[in-house]
Formats: sequence, structure tokens, C-alpha cells
Amino acid sequence: MAGGTQVRTRPDAVLTELLREVDTLRPYVRFQLRGWPNEVDAVLQVARETVWRRSSTFDPQRGSPHAFVFGITRRVVLREIERKHVPMDEVPDDVESGSDIDPLEVMIRRFDAHRWMLLVADFVGPSDWHVMSDLSLADGDADRVASAHQLSKRGVRTIHDRVCQTARTVLAALAAADAGLPLTGSVIVSCVPEIGGLREVAGMVGEDAGTIAETLRIHPGSARARIATAKRLLMIARTVLEREVTA
Repeated sequence: MAGGTQVRTRPDAVLTELLREVDTLRPYVRFQLRGWPNEVDAVLQVARETVWRRSSTFDPQRGSPHAFVFGITRRVVLREIERKHVPMDEVPDDVESGSDIDPLEVMIRRFDAHRWMLLVADFVGPSDWHVMSDLSLADGDADRVASAHQLSKRGVRTIHDRVCQTARTVLAALAAADAGLPLTGSVIVSCVPEIGGLREVAGMVGEDAGTIAETLRIHPGSARARIATAKRLLMIARTVLEREVTA
């Protein structure tokens, strides 16, 4: 599989798990390549080979096997789509579409949604994601969701905020990666949402809680909580950016 090239891999159960994750992404690859159904198996094989070559870079402290493999597979799929893209002549200005809905825009939106939702779900975990999913289906009825999950209304709100913070960070990190921004501290900090002063805290994360509390004019206990949240979001942003860069 290595084609004669010496690469450092993980000859253990982790590698087996990573390769198994590629197979779970068959529906995703089939959907993205629905215009070229005969290419699905070939693209999955390229994804397996890429995962095999890069398995030594997988760090379970930075994310799950699924997130690692999805990042690689997504890049393989994008490259295949770009390779198959054939430039077309521009449509004359006097030729109008019969619909106000742009199917390409819809397709891109669906792809982007699938892309970031998988990452967010992986970062927040199945429990929080389940609560957030039920909350969206219940039209934001926190009381109903709290009762169904045996949580307090405040607990549901906490999960909601945690998932939203994560989602905003992932979206910002993906946008930064797509824009080709360098993996620097300032770029990572910029991915942290501004809401609640979290981005400001992220930029001061090396300071002690007392200094941050005094600067933001908040209670030291609140400062410590925001520092913990900012560190979590910085880790998420760095992880997404690193995977996007290496994928």
C-alpha cells in the first residue's frame, strides 16, 4: 500500500480502528460523489491509504478517531471533485433561471452543514448533542427537553450554550482553514467567539484569574470559569486547524 515508500504507521489496534472509520463514511462519500457513483470505492481506497500513511499523527488527546478520519476523507473527496470539475462557458446574461433557488448554493450549504455538524457533535459528545438535537426539534422548548432528559432547565441552558460555543468555534476554524490562514496563535484566538468576552479571555489565557477578573471587572470565580471555557475552545480551534492543514 505504501508503494515502496517508508512511512511510520501504527501497527496496532488504533490503526485498525482508524481504517474501520473510513468504511463508516461510505454514505458521506457516496452522497458527495453522487454524480460519479463508480468512483466511490476508489476514493474510499485513497482515503484508507492516506489514513494508513498518516496514522502516526493521530493523537487521541486532540480528538476521536472519527474526527481524524473524517478530516482526511473530506480532503480526499474535495480533491476528487476538483479534479473532475470541468470549466464551462459562462451563461449569457439574457438566459434566466426558472427558479429563484440556486441548487449549487443549496448543495454547498448542505455540504458545509454536514461538515461542521460532524465535528461539533464529536467535540461535545453524544449526550450534549442529543439534548441539543431534541431542543431544536422541540422548537426551543427547554422545559420539555429538560423533563425528557431528567435535567434542570438551567442544565439544558448550559448544554445549549456549550454546544453553541463549540459550533461557532468550529465554523470559524473551518473558515480560517478554507481561507488559507496560517496556523498562528492570533488566528486560533480569532476563532473563539466574542460572546461573553471569551475571545478577550482567550487572548489573556496566560494571565492569572485575578488579573483577568480585574481587567474584565468580573468576579474571580467567573473569570476562572471563562478561562476554562476559553481553553477548551482554543483546543478545539487548534485541533480543527491542524487537521485541515495536514489533511
